Amino acid sequence: MRTRKILLNLFSNVMLQVVTAVINFILPRLFMTTYGSATNGLVTSIKQFLGYLKIVEAGIGSASVAALYKPLAMNDKEQINGILSATHYFYRRSGMVFVVLVALLAMLYPLLVKEDVSPLTAFYMVLILGISGVWEYFLIGKYYVLLTADQKSYIVFRIQTCLLVVSTMLSLTLLTLGFSIIIVVGSSSILLLLDILFLKVYVQKKYPYFNSKGTPNTSAINKRWDALIHQIASLVVFNTPFMFITIFLGLAEVSVFTVYNMVFNAITLFISAFSGAMLAAFGDILVKEEREALQRHFHHFECIFFAVVAFGYTCTALLILPFITIYTAGVEDANYIRPWLATLFVIVGIANAIRIPANTLVNSAGHFKETKNRAIMEAAINLSVSFVLVQFLGVEGILIGGLCSYAYRTCDLIFYTSKKILKNSVRITVKKIVLNFVLASIAASPFLFFIELHIVSIKAWFLAAICIALWTILVVVLGNFMFQPTTMREILLHFKRVISND
Repeated sequence: MRTRKILLNLFSNVMLQVVTAVINFILPRLFMTTYGSATNGLVTSIKQFLGYLKIVEAGIGSASVAALYKPLAMNDKEQINGILSATHYFYRRSGMVFVVLVALLAMLYPLLVKEDVSPLTAFYMVLILGISGVWEYFLIGKYYVLLTADQKSYIVFRIQTCLLVVSTMLSLTLLTLGFSIIIVVGSSSILLLLDILFLKVYVQKKYPYFNSKGTPNTSAINKRWDALIHQIASLVVFNTPFMFITIFLGLAEVSVFTVYNMVFNAITLFISAFSGAMLAAFGDILVKEEREALQRHFHHFECIFFAVVAFGYTCTALLILPFITIYTAGVEDANYIRPWLATLFVIVGIANAIRIPANTLVNSAGHFKETKNRAIMEAAINLSVSFVLVQFLGVEGILIGGLCSYAYRTCDLIFYTSKKILKNSVRITVKKIVLNFVLASIAASPFLFFIELHIVSIKAWFLAAICIALWTILVVVLGNFMFQPTTMREILLHFKRVISND
């Protein structure tokens, strides 16, 4: 049953990430060609600033999910409702603060970008893009928490996928008809709020005992302050680039960074789908103290995950510049073709991806307090190095800052989970990383040294992508079977059993 839920979460999340990636390729291109690079940069920049405001969430979601694993495993309905009541209580308080902060941002942000776009446009865009965050705190946060902890995230993913497709069709229609960016973004944002209705109906049907208005069990989620430290650190690490670029380099450079980040964000989201599917499963194993099962499942998870990373980033490294060239054709108000920037994005992306399995395990175990100082150190490294280097190297300097912080935190997380949670040798993980790095290098070598890619059209790009993908899959899969035959056979047999049971 646990494995079946993992697969449902995985496939639903992958579908959501694929749809999101496709949409994120389509809309920014149309925004750039219709409204200009500055407007495209405006949308991304505001989203990142709003991301900073989400620190008011105060770690409530992560702490609540971790607290729910045990009562859900024991079917303790009173404890479940007590935790969800506390979640709803704290979310409402955070929501009130968030509303005030969005209003302040709407007044101050236009002053920051007045040289690039109309202050009135910036004002309305902040309010529009802040709407979804407000409703998340007041209405649906508790549903997300319950379904995530109960290994039913696939319900959320499916609803979000359907609404995303419909809202995108609406955006494309309004854009084609010549409406302003405010109407286009506003209409799609409002439509996405329908997930409130669908989630409420589902939870009321499947959890008839659900009650978030009872006596709050606030002590059950007392780890929220430690989780908040991690949340703030993550916001600094992942949102700092957009903030620094907006302040020091302008919205056109934000647009350049956004286009590259769009590609790598799609890869990260696809890869992260595997970890998201395992989060609640690991939590369930940990509360039941199944040590042997934890080590076995995590070992298999890492094998699959690192192989997916090797495949994803090999293809991306070979295809990124031809794609950017085709994607930005006809956009002349900014320089998008930057080989050094593309190289840095690949390196940073790999450094970030490698730590995802370990980070997933830390979150599942609820080790927020034990690792908060490490998260603070990562944020400090990222902030300080990025601030200095952006002055001299521009966007590339910010990526180097990110690389420095990822290098530290990735190594730290791998060592921590091996010693403190799994109780085994760190060499087990390192061997898998090295193996897949070698396999990725072998797969990329023919195209780097012997085969020159001439890609001048989207059709040629897709043909090259198919060939590179098939070749990379062949090398990575055969290599893993050659050097990890027992583990790969165990994984195959496990999936066969799950499929046959269905």
